[in-house]
Amino acid sequence: MIRPSLVAAAWGLAFLSPARAEMLQPVGQPYAVAEGLAGEITKKKTKPAEDISGIACAPAEAGRRNCVVVDDEAAGAQFVTLQGTTLTPGAVVDIVGRKPPTATVGAPPTTGDCTLGQGAYREMDGEAVAYAAPDFYVTGSHGCSRRGREFKLSTAILARLRADATGTRVETTYRLGDALRNADTVGAYFLKDLEPREGGKPLSGLNVEGLAVIGDTLYAGLRAPVIDGRAFLVSVPVAPLFAPGDAPLDVKPTTIPLALGADAGIRDLTVLPDGRLLVLSGPTRNGLSVPYGLFLADPSSGKVAALGTLAPLDGDDSRAKPEGVVRLGPGRVLVVFDSVVNGAPREYAVAIP
Repeated sequence: MIRPSLVAAAWGLAFLSPARAEMLQPVGQPYAVAEGLAGEITKKKTKPAEDISGIACAPAEAGRRNCVVVDDEAAGAQFVTLQGTTLTPGAVVDIVGRKPPTATVGAPPTTGDCTLGQGAYREMDGEAVAYAAPDFYVTGSHGCSRRGREFKLSTAILARLRADATGTRVETTYRLGDALRNADTVGAYFLKDLEPREGGKPLSGLNVEGLAVIGDTLYAGLRAPVIDGRAFLVSVPVAPLFAPGDAPLDVKPTTIPLALGADAGIRDLTVLPDGRLLVLSGPTRNGLSVPYGLFLADPSSGKVAALGTLAPLDGDDSRAKPEGVVRLGPGRVLVVFDSVVNGAPREYAVAIP
């Protein structure tokens, strides 16, 4: 439910649009990525990662940070270690497997209104990662496939990962889909086609591309829909998402509008030490001339402020699309990219008030 105070604050806020914000260029050279970052798994082999779509990191310990990245063509996620300017891939966690996990809590969603109905159970379409001690959270897109316009149950899973000396415990739930379906304003777009058919009108079916956990609350950031220049967060308490049993979610989610600009959806979220969110924004659909930008957002009020626009990469990385962001320290963030091998990690200097 959108609280009136949030609507008034977010919709009445005058903010600096990405087009007029500072143009942000990478600092220094791209980060090095050691061999082994995994992408799509075929019958014959695992391909190198070329579709990195999210990253989250735990606080540093002895100069090292444990992180998780997702590739949206993979079946799960992968641990990586960030030390200095090098990312070293670690264990791969297969979250969705070859068939629906029997231990997944909640009830699987129905096909919805995806044009081509039920698709094959395959990749997770992992779009975002969040960290809240001691767990990492990984979410699928929870939307129709962009090219095939199918509903794949494997994309409708939220996972919680906890790693220790004995391995990684994986919990999975379908209940984030319940929250999206029941959310005010955006619920009507759940499981609708994301892209128009040839000659058809533009569509904006709901899909998740950002994730954050603050305290006991999870925030799903939506790439689409964007309505009147407002993108949306859907927030819900963590505990009922993972409660035992097959019952659907029994709490009402909260919808929070963020004024990011026309056709600008949420591409990633990361939590700052003071509880505010750093938002990576980008176009809701392919082919739109919308810049990728960074915003500061207060989830308690919906207020946003533009921090800068990410300049397109050049050379061999000119096709790269910003898809994930993580805070490195005061005034520094790391951005990873889709459509380029190993995510092409770049560091940026960002003034965060």
